[in-house]
Amino acid sequence: MLSMKPRLVRSRAATAGVCLIALAGAAACGPASESKGAEGSVRDTAAAPGAGGVTPQTTLPAPRASDTIPRVKADGALSSEQLAAAALVTGDVKGFAAEPLEGGTPTGSSRTAKAECMPFVSVINGTPEPAPSATVYRRLVDTSEDGQADQTVVTEVLGAHPDGASDVLARLRTAIGACSDGFRTKGGDLEPSVFTEVKELPAPAAGDEAVAYELTGVAQGDPVPMVFQVVRSGTTVVTYYAVDVSGGDTPQIPDRLAVAQAAKLKS
Repeated sequence: MLSMKPRLVRSRAATAGVCLIALAGAAACGPASESKGAEGSVRDTAAAPGAGGVTPQTTLPAPRASDTIPRVKADGALSSEQLAAAALVTGDVKGFAAEPLEGGTPTGSSRTAKAECMPFVSVINGTPEPAPSATVYRRLVDTSEDGQADQTVVTEVLGAHPDGASDVLARLRTAIGACSDGFRTKGGDLEPSVFTEVKELPAPAAGDEAVAYELTGVAQGDPVPMVFQVVRSGTTVVTYYAVDVSGGDTPQIPDRLAVAQAAKLKS
């Protein structure tokens, strides 16, 4: 049985996001296949959702706290530059550093025959439904754990939605009820990936509306819990995800990340 002891997600040798991608595309993932990056190096950590082999898009650099880019209210769809200006930066949340993802922002092509579960797969692919007009990725790192091999990492994805921002969350809520017994995904010529369980979690009190859920994947026969928080602020939808590849415990994403981000979007 999956342990339910709450704790923040840990990414041993920095592979949480990589394993999220691998689970969606049926690649090997888990303790035996973790990358051998430097211990505690968050620069080898989570990649964006999606699968390899797709031409990466450009990732905008995270603005420094001293930058003078004006903040923009989320009362209209934001551009890539405006999303980057509104994204969390180091110093916005005590104890967390923010940095852009390295290596671009690939998107995946995994699908599921269980159509009602496709909203989850779309989020994992990095292409939520409806699709955003602009997307910015950030990695949020617990600086109190600098130098540790299991440093806490949360991936943040900000998407601008000229139309249908609320539909993103509505479709996920419907999928939670329809997919509690799990689903399979398949991408290209790879073997299917298995997600054994979906369940709703308490959502952070942030933004205009929010939803949170847990997916339990399987990697090399072991459960790999993944936690997602999706928060809408006006026409901007922000997704936070965390993956525990080290011990099968349910990850926790600090609500203060979503609270701070929503406040910044509305400032």
